[in-house]
Amino acid sequence: MDNKKKLKVFLIEDAQRIRSVLIEVLQQADNVEVIGFAESEKEALSQLRSIEWDVAIVDIGLREGSGLAVLSGLKDDGCPYGSRLVFTSNPSNALKTRTMSLGAEGFFDKSREMDSLVSHIQAMAH
Repeated sequence: MDNKKKLKVFLIEDAQRIRSVLIEVLQQADNVEVIGFAESEKEALSQLRSIEWDVAIVDIGLREGSGLAVLSGLKDDGCPYGSRLVFTSNPSNALKTRTMSLGAEGFFDKSREMDSLVSHIQAMAH
C-alpha cells in the first residue's frame, strides 16, 4: 500500500476548458491530487478556508470577483498553509509584483507557461 502523501491542489479558474486540461494533466502525476475548484472569488475563499490544501492555482480574472482578492483574503487570514501560484492571461510585470506582494510564490502566463506550471507543481510534490 502506498502511504505517500499526495500534494493537494485547489484550482481557482472560471474557464472550464482550461480547468479541464489542468485537472487532467495534474491528475496524471501519481503524487498530485486536485481536491477541488472554484469559479468565483467568494466560492474560492469559502472553500480554501474550510479545507486543507497545499497549492492553490489562482486565475486573476474570475467570473465574479478577482484572484487578487482571493490572494488578499488569504493573506489577511494569515492562512498558515498552502503555496499560491498565479496562472493568468494578463502576465504584466505590474500584476506579477502585486500578486507577489499578496503572497503568490509563482506567476505563470496561461498562453505559454502551462507546462512550466505543471512542472513546478510536480517538483513540489517530490
